[in-house]
Amino acid sequence: MSLNPDLANELKSAGLEVRSDPAARLLYATDASIYQIEPLGVAFPRDDEQLQAAIELAARYQTPILARGAGSSLAGQAVAHALVLDCSRYLNHILKLDGENRSAVVEPGVVLASLNKAAAAHGLQFGPDPASAERATLGGSLANNATGAHSVWYGMAADHLLSVDLVLADGSAARFEPIALSEAQRRAGQTGRLAIDHAPAALHAMDAYPVNLEEAIYSAALHIRSAYAEDIRRSWPRIWRRASGYNINYLLPWSPAAPPGWNAWPRSDTGGDLYPPVIPGEINLAPLLAGSEGTLAVIRRAEVRLVPKPKHKLLVILGYATITQACAAAPELLGYAPSAVELIPQTLVRLARAVPAYAQLTAFVDELPGGREAEALLVVEFAGDDPRAVEALARRLMQTSAPNHLLVAAPARQKQVWDVRTVGLGILSSRRGALKSTAFMEDVAVPVDLLSGYVENLERLFSQHGVQADYYAHASAGCLHIRPMLNLKDPAGRAKLRALAEGALEIALALGGAASGEHGDGLSRSEWLPRTFGEPVMQAFRLLKKAADPFGLLNPGKLPDTPPMDAGLRIDAYQQETGWAPVMDFSSYDNEAARGGGLLGAVEMCNGAGVCRKDGGVMCPSFQATRDETHSTRGRANLLRALITGQFPDRMAGEKAVYEALELCLACKGCAAECPSAVDMPRLKYEFMHYFYKQGYARRRLRDYLFAYIERFARLGQPLHALANSLLSWAPLRTLAEQRLGISAARPLPQLAARRFSEHFRSGQPAGSGSTLLLLSDAFTEYFHPQAGVAALSLLKAAGVHVVLLPVLGAGRTLLSKGFVPEAQAHARRLVRAIRERDPGGILPVAGIEPSEIYTLCDEYPDLLPGDEYVLGLAKRAWMLDEYLIRQPGPVWETDNCKAGPILLHGHCYQKARPPAADGLPVGQAACAQLLRTAGYDVQVIDSGCCGMAGAFGYEAEHHALSMQVGELSLLTAIRAVPGAKVAAAGVSCQAQIADGSGAPVKHPLEWAAESLALQGESV
Repeated sequence: MSLNPDLANELKSAGLEVRSDPAARLLYATDASIYQIEPLGVAFPRDDEQLQAAIELAARYQTPILARGAGSSLAGQAVAHALVLDCSRYLNHILKLDGENRSAVVEPGVVLASLNKAAAAHGLQFGPDPASAERATLGGSLANNATGAHSVWYGMAADHLLSVDLVLADGSAARFEPIALSEAQRRAGQTGRLAIDHAPAALHAMDAYPVNLEEAIYSAALHIRSAYAEDIRRSWPRIWRRASGYNINYLLPWSPAAPPGWNAWPRSDTGGDLYPPVIPGEINLAPLLAGSEGTLAVIRRAEVRLVPKPKHKLLVILGYATITQACAAAPELLGYAPSAVELIPQTLVRLARAVPAYAQLTAFVDELPGGREAEALLVVEFAGDDPRAVEALARRLMQTSAPNHLLVAAPARQKQVWDVRTVGLGILSSRRGALKSTAFMEDVAVPVDLLSGYVENLERLFSQHGVQADYYAHASAGCLHIRPMLNLKDPAGRAKLRALAEGALEIALALGGAASGEHGDGLSRSEWLPRTFGEPVMQAFRLLKKAADPFGLLNPGKLPDTPPMDAGLRIDAYQQETGWAPVMDFSSYDNEAARGGGLLGAVEMCNGAGVCRKDGGVMCPSFQATRDETHSTRGRANLLRALITGQFPDRMAGEKAVYEALELCLACKGCAAECPSAVDMPRLKYEFMHYFYKQGYARRRLRDYLFAYIERFARLGQPLHALANSLLSWAPLRTLAEQRLGISAARPLPQLAARRFSEHFRSGQPAGSGSTLLLLSDAFTEYFHPQAGVAALSLLKAAGVHVVLLPVLGAGRTLLSKGFVPEAQAHARRLVRAIRERDPGGILPVAGIEPSEIYTLCDEYPDLLPGDEYVLGLAKRAWMLDEYLIRQPGPVWETDNCKAGPILLHGHCYQKARPPAADGLPVGQAACAQLLRTAGYDVQVIDSGCCGMAGAFGYEAEHHALSMQVGELSLLTAIRAVPGAKVAAAGVSCQAQIADGSGAPVKHPLEWAAESLALQGESV
């Protein structure tokens, strides 16, 4: 069932963008959990007035509402059979940041990392720091009562929520803030209690609610405060770290425990710190919204407390033989007054080494004595403003700890350690196959002094069911994220899901714990609320819910009442696998449920965590520019999954929806490098585009052949280069090309060179007496930019290298980029044959000038030509030329006195996505920077993601604006900020984008290096 058409029309009349097509509903049917529920539709409010209008209209049409942020929830909070209000796209402004009073007013869609970046200018931060901060919104973090690694200092999100402006279930506005009890009684009104008791059981068509919801909520809150106080004190879990149930204990206010390092506002009259932070004599209903998961009201804007950011931090890393031993040490470690104690299992470290973006971050494990042998690491952080005091705390621990400890002092190295921990969820989900690290009982929390006993009991439970599990997270707070390895496609795995959840809960409750210490109830744990809190407290929960939402329209199916935890699983939505036979090899993703060459297994690498929604980095430039879920890696994976598993009601419509999503994928490989689960969307895009056109749903445009076979067209035009260049620059022809071919007239077309690179090579071939190199040229170097090749020859000659120029141009990247996969495979065979003829023993290195070509040989050839050991070996000895040059033995050039001045370096996306080399030397962008420094430059690496050009993408008329928008995210603005700067960029597309967008002088790094060394009198 989709959205009521009349409601959709009224929403549009109110100015909202609304989608209720199957693709949109499937995009928002999942979050980071194991569940899938298809919504009625999606609306995108642009301001809080539209947000309020949407809720008011939905109430009038009896339509459930789900306010959603980044959709990173792990318990299914962000999926429901409701109208989704995506608050992340437009409602993402920091409205006020008050450094003096340490507070901020934000809209619900503000990303937590963005708030922290702005607050840092005042020396402040938002205390709770969930691992998902790079993409989680404030609205979602508050609704989930988020916390994180530093909860022993900062508690939960509820502790930092000062006030909220709300939209209630009927569309009316309200504000919750600290007020006197007498004022709360006044706001409850004379009819508040009656309104709760006599609200109708079902909502019928009406112009207005028959109850004043604000009065009802205050009346219910005061009633709970007086009538249920003893029930709360008696039945409440004996821990402070709890993200389960409603925060009705804040109404008393009372907590069975407090964070051991709690020192936040406010202070009592006697000078002690209050927890929960409610001043006696006042009441604040705002904390009720924290952890309510959108079931009580929708946040329009929130005022949150900010805390001082510690000026100095030190990490002490300790190794332990077992997880249990590490957990047993946690209570004693709290006696040293740390700001965090985090557990990192060796399993996570091993998996991180296989992910390019994170492999280099694990070096600290090798520095820790016995680090590789330790099954568990505890990262103990000390923080404060006095560096001597911080160091004293760390030294005291090291003096009394076991010998295997490591002190990490440098902020950059500390960040590496934290990055490994932060991406733990995604990395643990990066295993291929149907057996997955499964989130459903992963954040049970127990008193920290009982944590090791909890783990021991869990190990026995897992052993009984023949299950292995991953452990990580917050040892300091008694909250370990524990994720059993289950195959939910197997009925036996489904049975274990419920058995393990019930078993873990019983163990935790016996220890005074709660079902959730961080990730909330959602669909996974709301079923266990009666066991956790008892029936009297459940009555209080239901009373509050009925007062706020008498007709159950807000995020239906969540707390306090929910379906069974094993209902609505994502796997239940699978119909019949209808994939296709790919040309490339996907067999490494194969499992018992993923036939068709492993395509489904490749798509299922996406766990929905939404790391691709972050700001910055390379991954998903089109999402960064549009903020559209369709254009995130997760969105594309969800649509592909739905297509392959038969979830689209119309197959052809489904394939067109996938095409539209993938068309804006720039194939930057950022996901393959930065996604913790290593989702390889470019490879899936190539295969789908080949399949799509093969089906005949659309005809390829002529420009696709022009770009894919650019080498052939350039070869034909080069003999008449002067005429060809004149025609390519002639305005009427460019206008015609845009009209007929879809090639943007706003983008200058590349100019053919007067002389081909191969001609330069024949006339000035380096006759070095040293090592031999096979040089892979490409169509761009051969016909358009031979100067980069000439510079390469100069550098190789200076290095004494004998060069053999391969007769085949490029590795077929242009073919792949347009989905000509069989043709790219045939090209790969030709190139490998040419290399094998010149190097039958498979020992000579191959180097290239254009990143997209040489890295295609490294990355795609093993899958284009699977099972060929020669190809596997070739991929390991193929390099960018800068990578090759810095690996030459001895000093390549004498450059001690070489001072070439400053230069800005922009790395090609593929350079940024390189995994670490086996020899430990720099690769990708780092190798490029090292070569330029060797040539005497003062290199400043631009903190940029994708340039936005992406080969042909930026030349296509319908993509030109987006291409420039991506470029403006960081790259072009950074270059314009340094007038007159020299710019180095290895990718020919990057060079074109920089030249078009900034006008700065840009060259290939090899050109700059050769130019500098020539000026310094080197023999180049």
